[in-house]
Amino acid sequence: MAASVVGLAPPAFAGNQISMQVHCELPLDQPPIEGEQLVTLEGPADAVRPGDKVKIRVTLGPNAGTSPIPFPGTPTTPSIELTMSGGATGTVRLQGPQMIVDIPGAPHQILIPPYEGELQIPIEATGDISLTPGKMVTTTAIFGSQVTTCFPTGPVPVSTVVKITNQDAPVNPAQGPASTTGAGPSAKSVVPAAPPSQAPVGTGSPSGPESPGPSSATIQAKSSASDSSGGGGLSGAAVFGIAAGALVLAMAVVTMLMSWRRHTEDD
Repeated sequence: MAASVVGLAPPAFAGNQISMQVHCELPLDQPPIEGEQLVTLEGPADAVRPGDKVKIRVTLGPNAGTSPIPFPGTPTTPSIELTMSGGATGTVRLQGPQMIVDIPGAPHQILIPPYEGELQIPIEATGDISLTPGKMVTTTAIFGSQVTTCFPTGPVPVSTVVKITNQDAPVNPAQGPASTTGAGPSAKSVVPAAPPSQAPVGTGSPSGPESPGPSSATIQAKSSASDSSGGGGLSGAAVFGIAAGALVLAMAVVTMLMSWRRHTEDD
């Protein structure tokens, strides 16, 4: 689990300074050295929930290692491992920001300024979490990049305890209650009304339902009924057509006879 660096802030912290014996591997071909290292871890004074992110402040005493010559204004990046116990177990590496440190020459010891990091409480935490300091790695920009590593040589006491509350996170009201299956009445489907521009047009009055116009099926049924009713005899239009045709034929015959008679009398 990684911890990201955040800026220094003044929230309420709680923690104790502890002393541990360390073995340090020094850069620049210096022999390793052992000595005392004071460490103070400070966590939030108030209880937090599993899954929350908390700030941890690290304050170190003078380092057991020294430098053969002074290096003023040296870019330095510290980090420390924290061991969790109690409500959650594991190890997390807390890395500080790059800072400018005036490294003194021997026999003066090196002092790293306090720094903070952000730690996310494991979601499976079941109770208060104790934090114990462990291995420290410090990187300095001297002749490239130089690394100093110090790790405890014996048991280390707890420096701070992060209190964990069992209070649940608030329920999102937008999600609403979970659906259930039972013998209760089922929800009815709601069909939205058609907008005014799409409402059907009828002939009914405002006080009653509109009378729907005839459908295409109704119109076709009436036409079929009319055709079937006229299939048994001639319609009036057909009789009138036949009479008119006979009258025209008769007039044509009379005209021909009169013309023929007039022609005979002339001869």
